[in-house]
Amino acid sequence: MADTSFSISLQLPSVDQLIKVINGATFPLAAQAVRAIASETSFRWKESVSRASLWQGEKTPYIQSIKVRMLDDLNAEVYSDYQYAQEIEEGRPPRDLKLMLNTSAKVRISQKGKRFLVIPIRHNTPGNVALAPAMPTSVYELASEMLPSEVTGMGVRPAGENVILSPSSGMTSSPVQNPFLSNPGSKSTYMVPKANYKWNGKLSRAALKEAGLTAQQQKMYGGMVRMKEATGGTSYLTFRVMSEGSPGWVTKPVPGKHIAQKVAQQMQPLATAAIGEAMKRMSES
Repeated sequence: MADTSFSISLQLPSVDQLIKVINGATFPLAAQAVRAIASETSFRWKESVSRASLWQGEKTPYIQSIKVRMLDDLNAEVYSDYQYAQEIEEGRPPRDLKLMLNTSAKVRISQKGKRFLVIPIRHNTPGNVALAPAMPTSVYELASEMLPSEVTGMGVRPAGENVILSPSSGMTSSPVQNPFLSNPGSKSTYMVPKANYKWNGKLSRAALKEAGLTAQQQKMYGGMVRMKEATGGTSYLTFRVMSEGSPGWVTKPVPGKHIAQKVAQQMQPLATAAIGEAMKRMSES
């Protein structure tokens, strides 16, 4: 089991207490009770996660990670080895996302020597909130009329590519490049994948203002593109720049869901009663 595991604990009679009333004929009854408790705990944990207000991208792997392991005939463990289980259960502290600039090979470097990343933000169509928040209907009506942009091919670029930023021409590679990362084997500049795009329409703030969107909504959805996907569908994206020294990009603390704790509280009296009944039957045998 991974070090990141998170488990549910129930207070049950100790193995020593059970052994006192177990004989060869009734031992299977105790083992059966333990397995039933573990199975029901696992089922309820998964059900509780499925009903929790969690992003589907975390909910599905969390549910799939919940498992039962029999340590021996009278001991079972119900656990999750999902890497974010403990954060979901106990809460997440604030995080400065700009720390990614220290480790990501996809960073670029501006004329001022600042590392930055271009972050794509997905916006779902109205009524669809499975993977990202849904945009307002008024925004969708404008965005769905745009010609789709698309990826025309893939190439490579240097990690930490030096670029020139211009309000008119956008981002272009600088004629002067200072290697940011080197390939350990060849000692040459480390290269990362680069997509080549054909850009068509972008949703302007002026159009959003004319449609009655608030200043905050204009900022959120301004520059949105309708992107053609390889599957033939389309997605809607905006892009934000995260750079060294820029304000924001710090996540708010998220309180814990305490899903497993609530399941344990629900299961405790049921488990105690089940073991008690098993011990009663064993003592009467």
